[in-house]
Amino acid sequence: MSQFFLVALLSLAPAVPPQVQTLLERVSSRYGDGAAHEASFVQIYTPAGFTAARRESGTLWIQAPQRLRFEYTAPEKKTFTYDAGQGRLYAPQDRQLTIRKLTAEERARLPIVFLSDPEELGRLYAISLAPAEGNATRVVLKPRAPRADLAWLSVSIQPDGAVGALAYEDSSGNVSEFRFEGWRRDKPRPAEDYRVAGPPGTRVLEN
Repeated sequence: MSQFFLVALLSLAPAVPPQVQTLLERVSSRYGDGAAHEASFVQIYTPAGFTAARRESGTLWIQAPQRLRFEYTAPEKKTFTYDAGQGRLYAPQDRQLTIRKLTAEERARLPIVFLSDPEELGRLYAISLAPAEGNATRVVLKPRAPRADLAWLSVSIQPDGAVGALAYEDSSGNVSEFRFEGWRRDKPRPAEDYRVAGPPGTRVLEN
């Protein structure tokens, strides 16, 4: 995401702790090489005040500079793609494609945060480290300015730079988490793979 911010603003960023800087650079180097990085994912959404969570699963591809493709396979099939600021959601059971320009806050909750410039993250968030499962380290980001959409965001990072989980909570207490497994590096996918369109006859909604 760093290419979207002014160099002048970056010069004002608070210093990122060296250990955090090293971790984030390792992640950015791993996922920012132009390849299509593929993993299985589980998405877990827990509403505030509830213990029961909604789970969805499928396969994710992430590709620099800022491209994503989620293929959901359970409980329902659907495809979400992101490229150049635009999110697209195709629901085959409804034969419907929803297209919308995402805000900076919405983009911050996507796994493209892996590709962010550490200095830019330091400008936007207070960053700390917390324990995580196994050998992973959890990097916790809390917005420096209050935001209704985000109370905190965390990324669990393995020593080799692989990301095991991304989670965030909004100011109402709703928590979303993505868990990733089996990362593998594939050849780059064409741009159209990150702009799902649906078959002929698909109803298109833009908002």
